[in-house]
Amino acid sequence: MKTIKRLKPYLKGSGWLFALSLLCAFLATGSKLAIPFFAGRAVNKIIDPSSSSMEFGDYLIVMSVCLAVGTIFRYVFDYLTAMIGQRVILKIRTAVFKSYNDAPLSYIDQCRKGDMISRLINDVENIQAGLVSGFAALYDGVVAICFTLVFMFTLNWLLAVIVVVLTPISIVVSKLVSNFNSTNFKAQAKDAGILTSFALEGVNNSEAVATLNISQKREEEFDKLNQSFRNAVFKANLGSSLINPSTRLVNAIINGVLIAVGAILVINSKNTVDPFNYGVSVFMIGDLSAFLTYAASYMTPFNEISNVITEISYATSSLKRVDDVVNAPKDVNDGSKAIDGEVDNLKAEHVTFSYDGKRTIIKDLDLEIFKGHKVAFVGPTGCGKTTLINLLMRFYDPQEGNFSANGYSTIELEKRAFRNHIGMVLQDTWIFHGTVFENIAYSKPEATLEEVKSAAEKAQASSFIERLPKGYDTYISDSSGLSIGEKQLICVARVMLMEPEIVILDEATSNIDVRTEALLSESFNALMKGKTSLVVAHRLSTIKSSDLIVVLKDGEIIEMGNHNELMEKGGFYNSLYNSQFN
Repeated sequence: MKTIKRLKPYLKGSGWLFALSLLCAFLATGSKLAIPFFAGRAVNKIIDPSSSSMEFGDYLIVMSVCLAVGTIFRYVFDYLTAMIGQRVILKIRTAVFKSYNDAPLSYIDQCRKGDMISRLINDVENIQAGLVSGFAALYDGVVAICFTLVFMFTLNWLLAVIVVVLTPISIVVSKLVSNFNSTNFKAQAKDAGILTSFALEGVNNSEAVATLNISQKREEEFDKLNQSFRNAVFKANLGSSLINPSTRLVNAIINGVLIAVGAILVINSKNTVDPFNYGVSVFMIGDLSAFLTYAASYMTPFNEISNVITEISYATSSLKRVDDVVNAPKDVNDGSKAIDGEVDNLKAEHVTFSYDGKRTIIKDLDLEIFKGHKVAFVGPTGCGKTTLINLLMRFYDPQEGNFSANGYSTIELEKRAFRNHIGMVLQDTWIFHGTVFENIAYSKPEATLEEVKSAAEKAQASSFIERLPKGYDTYISDSSGLSIGEKQLICVARVMLMEPEIVILDEATSNIDVRTEALLSESFNALMKGKTSLVVAHRLSTIKSSDLIVVLKDGEIIEMGNHNELMEKGGFYNSLYNSQFN
C-alpha cells in the first residue's frame, strides 16, 4: 500500500487507461484459460459421443474464437501497459530532475553526484521494469489464478480442494525467500550508487589522477567498491535463484498427488458415483487432461508472481530512493516582500555561520555595502570569502545574525526575485550543451541576436566566437575544446546580457592566463560601472581600484579600507600583497 501511495501522483491522468488495461487482461486471460476446458470436453466427445450435446466441430469453433479474442486483448493489454509505464516514468524522471533543480545548495552539497545520476537513470528504470510492468504481470497472474479456480471446481471439486489446500505451501516458501531478498536488493542499490559516484568522480578528475600519479591507488579503491557491489549482487541473485527451485519442488509434489487421485477417479469413471463416496460426478480422461492443464496453469502464476515479487522488491527499493529525492528539501521562495526599484545597500549584522555545526566559518561579522561601490574580499584560503557570497545569495542561511537589502531582511524577501538583482561570474564556468547563442542567452531567453552580440563584444568574446565554424550557431559544451578563458568570456557575456544591479565575481580570473585576464579587466570594468560589485580574488592586482577591501582571516574581518590605506597600515594586507610581487 505504501508503494501504491507513492506511485499514485504519477498515475494521475492515466486512471482510465489503467482500468482499460485491467479489463483487457481479464478478457485475454479468461479467453485463453477457457480453451483447455472445451478441449477436454472435445476429447470426452471422441471417447463417448453421448457425453455432450455439442458436436466435436462446435468445440473447435469455440476454441478458435477464444484463441482469437485472447490474442487481440493480450496485444491491447501489453500495449496499454507499455504506454502507462512510459507515462509514469516520464513523470517520475521529470519530478526527480525538478527536485534536483529546486533543492537548496546545502542539500546538493551533501549528495554524491554519481548517486544522484544513478537515482535519475538506474532507479527510475528499475521502477518501470519492476513496479509498472511488474504490477501488470502480478494482476495478470491473480486473474489467471481466479479463472483457473473456477474451471477446476467446475471439473472436479475434490481435486480442486487438494490444489487449494496444498498451494499455500508454495506461497509461504516464496514469501520467506522474498523477505530475505528485500534487504539484499536494498544493499545492491546502495552499492550501485556508491560505485557510480566513485567512477564519475574519477572521470571528472582524470587530469588530477594522472598528475598526482594515483591511478593505481584509485584502481585499488575501485576494486574494493566493485567487490562490495559484486558481493551485494551475488547475494541478491542467490536469494532470487532460490525462489523458482523452492516453489517448483512444492508444485511437483502437488502435481504428483493430483495425478494419483485423478487416475483413480478416471479408472472408476464407469461408476455413476464417486469411488470415494463424496458425490463427485463421473470424471473422464478429457476432464483429467483439462484439470492437469489447469493445475499447471494455477501453479504457474505463483512461480511468475515469485519472480515479479523479486522485481517489485528491487523496484520498491529504487522507488524509496527516488521518493527521498522528490521529497527532499526545496529551495523555498519563502519571502513575501519584493524590493521596489534598485538595491541601495546591503548589510550584514552579527552574522555567524557553520556548515557542519562544528567548525565556525563566519564569526559575528558586520559589514555594510553601498550602491555603486566596488567591494573586494581577500584573505587566505578557508577564511570565509566564498561563504559570505553563499549567505548573501541565500544558498545557505546563517545560524545567527542577518543579511538585509534596503533595510529588509533577505529572509523576508522573495528569494528568486532578490536573486534577479544579482549576476555572478564564478571560478568554475557554466557551459551547457547548445549553441554559443543559447549559452549566452540563458540569462535572458527572449534576447535577440543583436543583444547577444552586443553582450559578447562588451565581454571581449566576440572575436573568438566569430572565428568558430558557425559563429554564434556553433554547438559547444564543457568538453568541446574551448579554453578555460574562452569559456569564462562566454559566462561574462551571459552576465553582461542580464545587466544586473549587483555583480559578484568569485575568483573569476583565478584560472585564466595573464593575456586573457587583460581582456577580462576591460569587460569587468564595463560590467561593474555604476553597479554594486562584490569581488573575491586571490590576485590582489585586480582589486587595487576597489572602493573598499575587506580582509578576512578565520571568519573575521581583521582589516578594511582601500588599497592605499591598507598598504600604509603595514598589516596583514600589506604582507599579503607584497608576497605576490616579491
